[in-house]
Amino acid sequence: VHKGFVVVSHQALEQAQSCLDEANASDVPSQIDVEAFVSTESCDENTSSNDGVRLRMSLPKGYPTIHRASVTVLHTPKFVTRGNHDTISSQLQATANELIGSEAMMSIISECRNILSDLECNSSDDAAPSETKDDTTSLPIDPVCVSRRWIWVHHITNNDRRKQIVIEAQDRNLGGFLKAGYPGVVCVEGDPVACDDFVVWIKGNKSRPGGFGRNWGHHVRGEATTEQRQLPEAFEELEDDMGVLGSLCRESNVEDEFREFILQQK
Repeated sequence: VHKGFVVVSHQALEQAQSCLDEANASDVPSQIDVEAFVSTESCDENTSSNDGVRLRMSLPKGYPTIHRASVTVLHTPKFVTRGNHDTISSQLQATANELIGSEAMMSIISECRNILSDLECNSSDDAAPSETKDDTTSLPIDPVCVSRRWIWVHHITNNDRRKQIVIEAQDRNLGGFLKAGYPGVVCVEGDPVACDDFVVWIKGNKSRPGGFGRNWGHHVRGEATTEQRQLPEAFEELEDDMGVLGSLCRESNVEDEFREFILQQK
């Protein structure tokens, strides 16, 4: 027996979950299929955001306690190549596999939205005229410019990864912090070139030792430029507490960036 849902709201998602949680044992279907449409804000103001990714999340009997969700990507936008289509599928299924034992649907949708946003922005960059890129690279660099990069990760729990993030930031003389756990948040601050190099490393340049690969799902949600440092100059790992992170951002006068880029409260 299959029952289908098209997710159009958070309420609809909760109704689908209730079929698994509240039904009598004799009425529990062998599988429930939940479909979700995930759109993203376009990096290009002239590009329509009506297109997106359509997912099917198949929830077998026993989900999420003993069985994971099975994720199928039904449709992707035109700018997503076949290779990237397969990458989306594998990354979303990996997220579902990691979250067995806990509710995963909203995390899968959130991960899909971040992947889609990255791919769309990269597609826009690739399509930009070469002369525009040349003009940009020819601009002088302000020697007193300080940059920040805000990076969101679905989770950072591996001890070796946590240690390596701190080492890589400190080696580049970058300030900032790492908040491990669910979600993971990394903010680096310092020389713009060093910030860019750190981003290349953490997003998975496999030619570099210690690169984690694109399947780790790091998403640069925002960046800022100032004339002086706002964050502690020594990069450090914080406890897994968003409240502590929020307090640090408030004390460092970057609370607005934290709310916009990480909490996504505009």
